[in-house]
Amino acid sequence: MKYFVSFIFLLLVTWPWTNMAGAEGTQQNIVSAIMEKAKEDSKKMALPENEYGEEGLSAAKKAAEAFHSPGFQEQIQCEQQRLETEVFGDFITSWKKKDAVEEQSGQTNCLDDTERVYLFFSSSVPDETVRVYLSAIADAGDPDVIPVMRGFIGGLDDMAANTEYFSRILKIDLDCQDTEVPCQRYQTAIKLNPVLFAQYGITRVPAVVYENEGDGFLIQGDAGLDYLLERINREAKSSSLAKLIRKLQGGLE
Repeated sequence: MKYFVSFIFLLLVTWPWTNMAGAEGTQQNIVSAIMEKAKEDSKKMALPENEYGEEGLSAAKKAAEAFHSPGFQEQIQCEQQRLETEVFGDFITSWKKKDAVEEQSGQTNCLDDTERVYLFFSSSVPDETVRVYLSAIADAGDPDVIPVMRGFIGGLDDMAANTEYFSRILKIDLDCQDTEVPCQRYQTAIKLNPVLFAQYGITRVPAVVYENEGDGFLIQGDAGLDYLLERINREAKSSSLAKLIRKLQGGLE
């Protein structure tokens, strides 16, 4: 295209203008003739083919296949389990104890076995907003409503910052200071799962996904969890999800 524009410019510059003062009509005819010729010449032009196109496409396909392969996914799951055990062991122990107590008490879940609700967030979301979501999830008491982060805060190198962040956002009272008596915290399991972020194409947070038997419904935006799920359920039409929404709103199960 730049050669095409340069060609027109050179023709305009080098054209032998003879009667510049009073030949406006003649100039217009000349310009029209140049433009017509340029159009004809452009039909003969062809962009060169990208010699690396097939190679790039093949590399992209191989990368996608490797990422979604069972072996690679198993490595991700193993690493996630290792991090949960070695880094968040104390938190997870308390979550498991709570789950065991709930099972013994005969508590029933709102969602069916095939249903999940994921709340996607990151450290860029204000602490107060995160705590509102965590509070709602704790009140719902359904282990299939799962808060998810892409990964650690600033990576694995700064574990002190990671520990401080998770300890802070799980506080029921942000003004509480841990002394001899630890502050109360939400007993809500936060999952670190970059695969889910990629799977649902999460581009901004907070975001909520409702999943049922492989079908996913996504909504992004900062609003109450019950409101976001109501918006989703206009399309999903799940009686179990409707039950969860009523519970989040303080109604009966």
